[in-house]
Amino acid sequence: MIHKLTPKFKIGQIVSYKLSTSTKRARKGGIITEMNQMYELKDENKFYYPNGICRGELTTVKELSKGKLVGYAYKTNSIQPKENRMDITVIEEHNLELSTKQNVLNSYHPHF
Repeated sequence: MIHKLTPKFKIGQIVSYKLSTSTKRARKGGIITEMNQMYELKDENKFYYPNGICRGELTTVKELSKGKLVGYAYKTNSIQPKENRMDITVIEEHNLELSTKQNVLNSYHPHF
C-alpha cells in the first residue's frame, strides 16, 4: 500500500514554531504564505561544516534530490511585536503547530 503525504497546514494559517527549531529565539510564529514539497538531497549535493556535520539533508528543489517526497516546507511571514520587523522563515512541517496571532505575540512576553 502506498501512503501519499499530504500537507498538515494551509496557506493563510497562523502557526507557532516549536522549541526545537533554530528560529525559536528570535521568532515565535508566523502566517503561512507558501508551501513547498521537500525532498532528500542527493549525497553529491550535500554540504558539510568543517567539523563534518551536514548543513542540511533536505531541499525543495527536486532536481537536486533523490526524487522521493519526504514532507513539506512552509514559508512564513513572522508575527512579532511592533518594535521588531517582520521577516521570512522557511521551516519544516514537523516544527510547526497551529496557533493564533495573540498566542504568538504573548509568547514574546510570557506572563508569570
